[in-house]
Amino acid sequence: MKNLKKFYQNNRIYCILMIISAICLLIILSSVVIYFIGQTKTSKYGHRIDDIAEHPVNNELNELVSSLNSNDKVESANSDIRGKIIYINMKVKSDLANEDIQNICTETLSKLTDEQKAYYDVEYIVKRDGVNPYIGSKSASRTVIAWANFSYDDEDQNGDEGE
Repeated sequence: MKNLKKFYQNNRIYCILMIISAICLLIILSSVVIYFIGQTKTSKYGHRIDDIAEHPVNNELNELVSSLNSNDKVESANSDIRGKIIYINMKVKSDLANEDIQNICTETLSKLTDEQKAYYDVEYIVKRDGVNPYIGSKSASRTVIAWANFSYDDEDQNGDEGE
């Protein structure tokens, strides 16, 4: 104990600086830990979907999927909501043309209200046997479906369309 008093009396300024440094280091470390723990407690979407409860879509989505399943050109259909995106997965008959797929998907948009169409993005993933998936998406800020991964019909690939 006498050694500590003697050390403190000989090195008073260094001891005070070490105590202040230790306190600052504890404050910095605790704030970093609190920051990262706070990040893990929030939703992966952050505050982007805080108002999603004001835009329920479950009843309309069930009606949309049941209308797709009742369509004789559609073999199966299901839906999934992730954040503000509605995913509609369909398996259609392999001989169905791309224009028919587009018409079916456009008709399904009528099942959603204008408010829901303005809030949610809608993603269509249409699968056919032997053909790449046909993907369309409708942004909440748009009124039409944009189609990607365009797969050609058999007659288009053979060049028979212009005849």
